Amino acid sequence: MNMQGGEMDQQAEDIKTIRQLLENLVTVSYDQERLSKDIGSTPTTTPRFVDLVKQQFKIKGDFAVIEDSLTALAMRVDKIESFVTEKVTEIKYNLNHSIEQLEERQSNRAIDNQRRTMTNLNDLALMLSESMKDMQQQMSGSMPGSQMCNKPGGKGEGKSGGKVPTDKITEGQQGLNEDLQKMSDNMKQGKKGSAKDFAEAAARQAALRKALQDLQKEKQEQGKGDSGLQDILNQMDKVETDLVNKRLNGESLARQKDILTRLLEAEKAERQRELDDKRKAETGEDKLRPVPPALQEYLKKRQAEAALYKTVSPSLKAHYRQLVDDYYKALKSK
Repeated sequence: MNMQGGEMDQQAEDIKTIRQLLENLVTVSYDQERLSKDIGSTPTTTPRFVDLVKQQFKIKGDFAVIEDSLTALAMRVDKIESFVTEKVTEIKYNLNHSIEQLEERQSNRAIDNQRRTMTNLNDLALMLSESMKDMQQQMSGSMPGSQMCNKPGGKGEGKSGGKVPTDKITEGQQGLNEDLQKMSDNMKQGKKGSAKDFAEAAARQAALRKALQDLQKEKQEQGKGDSGLQDILNQMDKVETDLVNKRLNGESLARQKDILTRLLEAEKAERQRELDDKRKAETGEDKLRPVPPALQEYLKKRQAEAALYKTVSPSLKAHYRQLVDDYYKALKSK
């Protein structure tokens, strides 16, 4: 029990670290994106361009701090170590080259390296979001009788150990959609969405997608796979990418509404299937009822009589034999 408690404490600490890393990565990605736009619109011969080069150095320094925490986390969590090492190497390579290109006043080549930096930062953020979700599920599963501690979309996910039902995923998606609509309204009023808001929204969408993915896998194992769910998963993946890249526009909101509509349709279809299965289970089957003893005795007598007439002496005249045969046939037809 002490060992289990220690492992849970470590997982809780890792989740806290991942949440902070996720926010920091999104912030650095946002800073890099803004700097890339500024460099693209600034002549290389102006004093402002020199200031922008200094900002690139600052971004490199900010990532160096994140790198230390990432490396320490990867050493504790084996399944993310190779991915983290690969992405960190790519980011450092492109950061260094973007600085070299800026110092040589080659803006276009520097911007290309900056975009590669953003791509790898976003990949890391998505991976950390998935890892945080997995850890939260593991912690919930190790506490018998408890509710899942994570609440993707701001709603509960049901009891531990089972797949999240479609209606809970729909409920979570609806909550996320409402929050994103509020963010969009605020942005239209001139209030910029913070990196933390986008990071949390991306994590919630990732959690909902993971829950739906688990449900789809379970249905496929039962031979009830639904291609419609895969379309929803693809849409959710696009939304995650938008949020990680801090994109929230009319197209993003329309995609969110489409996801919710499809989830509602899938939920309705699932309820209909359950109802059909229930009706089928309750439908009675035709069963052969045994013949009552009294009726069996009567039928035996009739058969004996029929046999008697059938074995009548052939010495009867043709006319009477015909009457006997007709009577025998009439007995059989009753």
